[in-house]
Amino acid sequence: MNQWEALASDFADRVAEMTGQHLDFTLASLAILDDLLDEWLHLSQVYGSERPDDLSRLVLPLVAYVGETLRHAHGGTWIERPSGPVLRIAQTIELDLRPLVQATLAQQHPPAFARLAAALDRELEERLGE
Repeated sequence: MNQWEALASDFADRVAEMTGQHLDFTLASLAILDDLLDEWLHLSQVYGSERPDDLSRLVLPLVAYVGETLRHAHGGTWIERPSGPVLRIAQTIELDLRPLVQATLAQQHPPAFARLAAALDRELEERLGE
């Protein structure tokens, strides 16, 4: 098990303990994750103090879980770059998930990991169908 698999598995276990929701590394679990994140971000905003909660500790676990879920569905490998991990899928697509995760946690847009998976499916169909 590589470090990203281990981190993703640990994250899924912690989510199950905290919420009772089981993230099983299927593409459908990304919709569950989107809903959980939406709820957590809303609660953080409504019940947080004047200083928003520091959610940066969730960046790498979320990158790992989303990346591992996409890797399970489509194959691929993790590449370590100076800027952080990148997931290479089908030797043609490289996903740097960190900016999307950071923007989601900063509430710059709603959680959309299930939509990312659907867009990736379409992109792979187009590229591999050529």
